[in-house]
Amino acid sequence: MFTITCFPLSFCAGLRTSLRISLLLPALLASGVWAQTDVVTPSDTHSSTQHEQQQSESSQSSAVARLLQKMASVPHTLNYKGSFTYQHKDNPALQSYRILHWVEDGVEHERLQQLNGTEREFLRSGKAIGCETLGDQLLQGKVSQLGANIARLDQLYRFEIRGPERVAGRDATALLALPIDGFRHSLLLTIDNETGLVLKSWLVDESARALERYQFIDLELNPDITAFQQQPVAQTQRSTISQLSECNPAGLKQPEHWLIDWVPPGFAFVGQRKVRSQIEMLMYTDGLTTFSIFIEPTEAAIPEGVAQRGATLAVMDSLSIKGKNYRITVVGEIPVVTAQKIAQNIKGS
Repeated sequence: MFTITCFPLSFCAGLRTSLRISLLLPALLASGVWAQTDVVTPSDTHSSTQHEQQQSESSQSSAVARLLQKMASVPHTLNYKGSFTYQHKDNPALQSYRILHWVEDGVEHERLQQLNGTEREFLRSGKAIGCETLGDQLLQGKVSQLGANIARLDQLYRFEIRGPERVAGRDATALLALPIDGFRHSLLLTIDNETGLVLKSWLVDESARALERYQFIDLELNPDITAFQQQPVAQTQRSTISQLSECNPAGLKQPEHWLIDWVPPGFAFVGQRKVRSQIEMLMYTDGLTTFSIFIEPTEAAIPEGVAQRGATLAVMDSLSIKGKNYRITVVGEIPVVTAQKIAQNIKGS
């Protein structure tokens, strides 16, 4: 067994939540992913019932598409600040965070501040407005232009509108995303009716157990940007650029130097970067779920096993190529069997 280390992990959990709020979920889907069912003229009672069912399904699909279209087009353009709570299965204590999000010169910026315990902060610069990453294209169902046979999200998840909710004093709609296969987790999202922001999220495993959840407790739109831009940053802080892949890619690419023989259906390679000079990081997404593969050359003994904190899972394995040993670590919000299968299907190219 080994330990997942981060900045610390509880803070990284808040960061993942921040990413989901401001970049991933606001672009969750556009209406293009929803296949429309042709209407067949009924010839008898059975076909009439079937026709009504098709109409109901089409109406539900259209309602989901409208809701998700707002998520795709509005939140990343907003200026807002808010506070939210975060909790995961391994620690019942609530963690509190403040998020500050604004657009300046056409580019998203964000500050995520931890409010419990040691003062920590994460500063992030996002993508330019109008830039579509590969993940964005998958979310919007733009698979044909990528020149590859990639499944649409509605072929990977079954979406259900669960009804109205009220979160942080705002009217919202609950949306359930259930995976069709066993390679990813379920999500229950509560989406603000006015802005499309995700005000509450539950990530649930195959046993219907909540792995992690966050919920806004207050939200202010169009705050004084200058005021929080000028706030001093915490002594413990980290900055990054959230861009993971190129803007508006014309097709799919593959990792350099590595061959990944198996990933779950619908996942595509997003990008590759060096971490700490020697570690290769490969990133994948299906548009809603993400995972990363870390490949590190080592001469030390390589432990194998599984570690999990909340929704974050890490599977470690070993790989030997031409007498050289590598530590393989798959990290993501995916089931154990998925991560293990990915780790066991990595080769040098």
